[in-house]
Amino acid sequence: MMRIVPFGEALLDEAATLLAARQRENRRAETALPARFEEPAAARAALAAIWSAADASGVAAWRDERLVGYLIAAPQVDTVRGRTAWVRYAGHALAPGEDAELYRDLYAAASPQWLARGCFAHYAMIPAMDQAALAAWFALSFGKEQAHGLRELGEAEESAGETAMPYAIRRAGPDDLEALLEVADLIAAHQAGPPVYGVFLPESRADWREGYAELLAGSNVTVWIAEHAGTVLGFQIYVPEEAKDSLFTPERCVELHLAATRVAERGRGLGRALTEHGLRAARAAGFGSCATDWRVTNLLSSRFWPRRGFRPVAYRLFRHVDERVAWARG
Repeated sequence: MMRIVPFGEALLDEAATLLAARQRENRRAETALPARFEEPAAARAALAAIWSAADASGVAAWRDERLVGYLIAAPQVDTVRGRTAWVRYAGHALAPGEDAELYRDLYAAASPQWLARGCFAHYAMIPAMDQAALAAWFALSFGKEQAHGLRELGEAEESAGETAMPYAIRRAGPDDLEALLEVADLIAAHQAGPPVYGVFLPESRADWREGYAELLAGSNVTVWIAEHAGTVLGFQIYVPEEAKDSLFTPERCVELHLAATRVAERGRGLGRALTEHGLRAARAAGFGSCATDWRVTNLLSSRFWPRRGFRPVAYRLFRHVDERVAWARG
């Protein structure tokens, strides 16, 4: 008989065993995922980090005195998304062989507490290779919002040669701040249109100057720009990934943090040239893989990055619950 109970710290060890088993299964389909999380001790550290988040809550499913699944979420409040609840990548797992349908029961048991905190926007990070889990979450009215991709850096990057280009690619420095700010809003402007319709609030630009200045001055951050006659046509930013508690970030991984190309230059090979240059430089710097992410509704990026060799390893799913359910109860 199945019973679902509140999650507690005493369950971390047993839950970590389920998470480690999930990682082993996921790595059969995607070997680039870090192997260390196949060990319960490493999985427990990742799980404990999620459980320690402020106001985290969750549920656990038992059958015949055996833990067969868990689901943990934590609220997040910010000026962009408002009040939200997040199920992180390590915040859920089922026992090997368990029907993914159980995720729907876990969500039904856990989500009322999220609504009680005013969190009607729900996010869940799901392994891209787990089709059964994705189907269960889709059946809960979740949809794909963001893809997180990964690719190795190999000999191709070391040996590739850049063809003749009507622009120069170079590393940007602090003196390039004004030129970079001129193209900083390319991504936001594109994603505000169809079919993404992604909201980017004007006040979010308030700290752009400070943020880009910090990136350009950072010794571990690399900003590549393509320019012609003193005009920046496109740029890409690479930042070393922090892989400590991430189940889908390998060691020695660099993140392609931002990439944008002026509208008039799109489709002419500039983005591809920047990517080849950036990946080759990352390989030479000792990185073994590169991660990036994109909106699945962004038609340009959702086609461009897979063609550059990035494989989805996780999807961010999203569901918005109608707030009127708080008072319209039949």
